[in-house]
Amino acid sequence: MTHHYRPSKLEDCAKLAPYMREQDKTEIMYSNGVEPLEALLKCFAGSQECNSIIHEDGDVVGMFGVCDSNIFASPWLLGSDKIIDTRKEFIPQAKEWVDRMSQQYPILLNYVHEDNTVSLRWLKSLGFEFIKLDKEYGVGKKPFYQFVRITNHV
Repeated sequence: MTHHYRPSKLEDCAKLAPYMREQDKTEIMYSNGVEPLEALLKCFAGSQECNSIIHEDGDVVGMFGVCDSNIFASPWLLGSDKIIDTRKEFIPQAKEWVDRMSQQYPILLNYVHEDNTVSLRWLKSLGFEFIKLDKEYGVGKKPFYQFVRITNHV
């Protein structure tokens, strides 16, 4: 089996939660004040599309999706340290997924903690722009960057 992604299953949340990257755990705690399992369950339940990244050994190493907010949609991704092993296969797939989501949702918008350096690089590589720094975002009142990708359908 090779690294791939597939539609998420509810049990993927419990499989990924104990292994979530420290930067992702910090980000969800600062933004929403929740632990990894609760964050994954909320994302799973609230997403129009939710996918799980599967390592070649069968482990769930990440989950990602998009939540529709009527005016815009919020893309998200949470992962374990092991997600890095999948980058060769997953980066091109992620670009295709973001392009597809951009056709469905012309405005993709969300926030990322300023210290989540891996996510910041990842988002930039996917064509997102950082439009402002909110110095007191979320329940933790910590600095987060707002990021956006706008697609014109002309």
